[in-house]
Amino acid sequence: MVFDYIIVGGGSSGCVMANRLSEGGSRVLLIEAGEDTPPDAIPDDILDGNPTRAYFNPDYQWPSLNSVPVRDGREPSHYEQARVMGGGSSINAQVANRGGPEDYDGWASSGASGWAWTDVLPYFRKLESDQDFDGEFHGKDGPLPITRVKRSEWSGFITAVSEAYETAGLPFRSDFNGAFGDGYSVVPLTNRDGRRVSTAIAYLTPQVRTRKNLTILPDTTVEGLTFSGRAVTGVETQGRSGRQSYQASTVILCAGTIHSPAILMRSGVGPAEQLAKLGIPLIADLPGVGQNLQEHPSIAVSAYLAPVNRMAPHVSGHIQMHARYSSGVDGCPETDMAISAVAKSAWHPLGKRLGSLQLWVNRAYSTGAVMLKDRCYTSEPEVDFNWLSDRRDIDRLKGGFRFLAKLLKQETLSAVALDPFPSAWNRRAKQVSKINRLNYGLTSALAMLMDSSTGLRRSLIKRLITDGVTIADMVGDDDLLESFIRRNVTGNWHPTSTCRMGAKTDPFAVTDASGRVRNVSGLRIADASVMPFCPRANTNIPTIMVAEKMADIILKEHVHD
Repeated sequence: MVFDYIIVGGGSSGCVMANRLSEGGSRVLLIEAGEDTPPDAIPDDILDGNPTRAYFNPDYQWPSLNSVPVRDGREPSHYEQARVMGGGSSINAQVANRGGPEDYDGWASSGASGWAWTDVLPYFRKLESDQDFDGEFHGKDGPLPITRVKRSEWSGFITAVSEAYETAGLPFRSDFNGAFGDGYSVVPLTNRDGRRVSTAIAYLTPQVRTRKNLTILPDTTVEGLTFSGRAVTGVETQGRSGRQSYQASTVILCAGTIHSPAILMRSGVGPAEQLAKLGIPLIADLPGVGQNLQEHPSIAVSAYLAPVNRMAPHVSGHIQMHARYSSGVDGCPETDMAISAVAKSAWHPLGKRLGSLQLWVNRAYSTGAVMLKDRCYTSEPEVDFNWLSDRRDIDRLKGGFRFLAKLLKQETLSAVALDPFPSAWNRRAKQVSKINRLNYGLTSALAMLMDSSTGLRRSLIKRLITDGVTIADMVGDDDLLESFIRRNVTGNWHPTSTCRMGAKTDPFAVTDASGRVRNVSGLRIADASVMPFCPRANTNIPTIMVAEKMADIILKEHVHD
């Protein structure tokens, strides 16, 4: 029951830490709240290269986690976060991009010394085995295979989108993980032969799992940290065998941007005033815990696709094309916007007929917070994203929507993307996307009606999806457009920065550049919560990079000790 390292969370970062820290013989305990996915029993929906089945499986998510997107009085809605071995890497879209060098240089200049682009690139290379490119930007020997959707597998819709980008002045970039800049490209994926490769698959291999010094404890929730004074001594858990305590000289939180700060606060580490209101004894007053919550706010448009332009059944890779472009908004960096293009918008028959363009602010400035509702570990924290609180974010989403509208009017795309409409990941869409027979039957009927005639399809879109509001209506009415965005803005499941790294002089920095939590000993964080701000990328690969680098830091310190 005594270990050198306890790793809390078996997600994208936790699996990396468990592998690297157990290599040298240290006694390591990996605790995951969700189920394990051992190599001989990986569920088919997780292995599936098209991630919609795994993503919509409630068994792989925190069931009661809700969030508030905008501070406008709206009721909280479910926020999808993984609870399964491999974490987000087991259910996400497998997108494997990194962000720009300026992102990491910005981390370093904000106080996270040692995290500039030249510092992190070796770890991006270390984690990957790129199957298509080599050279200074790429690794060839890492655990995670990186492959790309083939242009020959693009649907008619994706090909038409590429032609629209060219007309709009966005060039094709064959390597999206090469030189960073505006353009569109095939999507790099953590995928091998059309099958997902999560960090659970890549880092917790059969050989790693046979290490006698590595213990994996799934289906176990951490109630809180245990202390002797301000020194962390271990964790208390609830699992199959009831309540248990485990001890270690170092505890490493890899529970993610939502749950790492929640564990800290429940354990007495966080904003003193907030903890006092909940009757939680204070261990260390760290006002930055749970603050600075960031994400990539997003909107979307969709269109009906004729059979010839839909995604072929045998094709893997849900997102087939990514684009990046510069908004030109004052106070924002270049290449600050992103668009994903999919020729299948959901698992069900209706979704298979819809192509979508999802646009998001790739460098957002709005920040929110994660706060405890009460001290009980079974209560999920309050997640307040506070999207659009920075005017730059709403202005760029409005400009981005108008950019999508112009793309859809181009001749090559308008001939393929039929009857386009504003779409949203709202309560109605979430309800119909649950995998069950009722939704399959309902969407089958709607799909048949859409196929039957143009007039009926337009009527269904107007009455059931858009409530009569068209893309043209919003382009022509700025207030209507802003209202639509505020009602329907969603995220990309890229939360970061609630326990951010920073300088000693920064009162809101939670950890130092080595992941050590301030004002306590024996406690580190090594997940996306330590990112000073959300990079211009899908966050899975940057999170794995953070874990690789943090593990290296810990191992080097161990050698010197």
